[in-house]
Amino acid sequence: MEAEVVVNNISKRFGDTVAVDRVSFEVYRNEVFTLLGPSGCGKTTTLRIIAGLERPDTGRIYIGGIDVTDLPPQKRDVCLVFQEYAVFPHMSVYENIAFGLKVRKASSDTVHRKVVEAAETLGLTQYLSSRAGGISLSEQQKIALARCMVVEPRVLLLDEPLTLVDARTRERMRRELREIQRKIGITMLYVTHDQLEALMLSDRIAVMNRGRLVQVGTPIEIYDNPQNLFVAQFIGSPTMNFIEGVLRKYGESFILERDDLKIPLDNLAEYYDLERLVDREVVVGFRPEDSSIDVKGTIEGSIELIEIVGDKLALHIRVSRDVILKVYTSIYEDISIGSKVRFLLNPSKVHVFDKATGRKPLLIGAK
Repeated sequence: MEAEVVVNNISKRFGDTVAVDRVSFEVYRNEVFTLLGPSGCGKTTTLRIIAGLERPDTGRIYIGGIDVTDLPPQKRDVCLVFQEYAVFPHMSVYENIAFGLKVRKASSDTVHRKVVEAAETLGLTQYLSSRAGGISLSEQQKIALARCMVVEPRVLLLDEPLTLVDARTRERMRRELREIQRKIGITMLYVTHDQLEALMLSDRIAVMNRGRLVQVGTPIEIYDNPQNLFVAQFIGSPTMNFIEGVLRKYGESFILERDDLKIPLDNLAEYYDLERLVDREVVVGFRPEDSSIDVKGTIEGSIELIEIVGDKLALHIRVSRDVILKVYTSIYEDISIGSKVRFLLNPSKVHVFDKATGRKPLLIGAK
């Protein structure tokens, strides 16, 4: 695939704070690429560097194959939608959408045609004569999008564009935003702290933490195969289960030991080079859906809480003095609070991390 945006080893400091630390990635043409991470991780600073609002201390930015690092924002062929939308409340919706075109001295016919087309695409036709400050936040967000669409930028940059709307509206607008992107076929670079938003909208996700890029992949790759403990903890709702302990080897058997808890991990040796972690502190993680109640299960515990989650039950199972794990089972399972149960883990879905580095050991077959 052809790269529309190339970010090459950029860094940015503000005083003693390293906001962006040697970040590199590529955004392919017509894809939705999301920078995801907690507040302060460097994602918005990275976006502002791409937009030309901040200058990197090191590294280069390429858009459409051209080095734009030294170019001002207006010459980069990008358009940025801010979190606050920045509509002109005293102007009509039509005037707001047309603003960028008029600045570029487009003809009246061109302005009218593009404004009408964008309004139809975004469902704003009925509001064109309305004052922009008098309509809902979700419609104002569409105005900001339309104002970018009409100038036909090479790349659309969005910085937390759904933060100000309520949860129900945000869910609807995620779907609409994805539909709009597919309809107009534009390259979109999206910034958010909301992992559900990123998983729903993105073709690929770049997870950032403390100024660094920690993993890039499709939503499925990020969810199913987190490469480090931070990504595993940050992605998923409900969150992944984690068990900390020391990995021991007795004969040919691998055991995770933690106080009064011992969990056999022999079936993971097919997937991980566990020898590298023997006698080291590790963190074993698995998602609630990647386990199953089974009388032959290798982990036993007592049910402390039962939640109904759609067509499943989420069992909160205490397996040791200070470890409670969440396991999904059928809503028709005959169980109750206080019951003793055993459960199995799907070995292909269990994640093992070196606690000291936060990284996975090498997978079997990896070089």
